[in-house]
Amino acid sequence: MKIDIAILNKCSLFKDISEKSYDSVLKYLRAVKKTFRRGEFIVNIGEEFCRAGIVIDGVVECSFEDLDFNKLNMNHFYPGELFGATMAFAEIKESPMKIFAVKDCIILFLDLQILNKSHDCKFQNKLITNLLQSFARQNLFLNQKVRILSQKDLRGKILAHLRSIKPDENGVRKIPFSKTSWAEFLCANRTALSRELTKMSHEKILIMNGRHFILS
Repeated sequence: MKIDIAILNKCSLFKDISEKSYDSVLKYLRAVKKTFRRGEFIVNIGEEFCRAGIVIDGVVECSFEDLDFNKLNMNHFYPGELFGATMAFAEIKESPMKIFAVKDCIILFLDLQILNKSHDCKFQNKLITNLLQSFARQNLFLNQKVRILSQKDLRGKILAHLRSIKPDENGVRKIPFSKTSWAEFLCANRTALSRELTKMSHEKILIMNGRHFILS
């Protein structure tokens, strides 16, 4: 299977595994490559989801719905990132979330359940260790999101989220979402988010340029 080595190098699952072993690892995990068009569901709520995915190209969104069927944006995944690993490894039969292609995507699906059953791969222990580290990072992300959403008002949510993003050498923090997706991530109305950002800019609390922000 021909996969860009640079993409797999970015994936946490392949940490400390030599590039020359990638083909063997992919064969062991029964890797399957599939393509999806923009807006196409990769898996919908209630469908079986037994394989984790690595984004090879494009952007994937994973989200839940509230009781009124409003979308609750959880996270976006970019090339080299692993998604759905918790569901796949835990052998959850019905997906509690929907996963769809934000852009045209190429996804590499992996059978992680084999790690619970087979012991004929010398990289099995390393794969499990990398997977546990991925779960730990996901848990930290979810805890961080709870902290963001627990803020009393929208301004507090905005500041909590921006402060959670590591700035670059110029102090710029980049939001990885569109304005609509960011509003969904913060469980807010897009118009209200835009209005609050404008107020914060006028009050010199932040400087914004598209998805880029500098906190005063």
